[in-house]
Amino acid sequence: MAYLQVKDLKKTRELWGRLERDRELVITKDGQPRAIMISVEPEDLETSLVEIRRALFSAAVSRVRRRAQTLPLADDDIAQAIEESRRDRR
Repeated sequence: MAYLQVKDLKKTRELWGRLERDRELVITKDGQPRAIMISVEPEDLETSLVEIRRALFSAAVSRVRRRAQTLPLADDDIAQAIEESRRDRR
């Protein structure tokens, strides 16, 4: 996986060359990953976005399920959360 510092985004010629070669870049700020840049074909943009969103949603659901298994809620806690949500909607 190739990494690129956020300050190097200004170097467009180098950026496009690296993206073409590596197909994906992790953008870092202060040494921490902050974004992912991927190469797409113009005609595949919409399909790529749908697939990325689907993957991110699936990963989020998996994280919530894992957390729920390690920190199960009591029935009273669930009922209280439902009641608070319903009250907030009114």
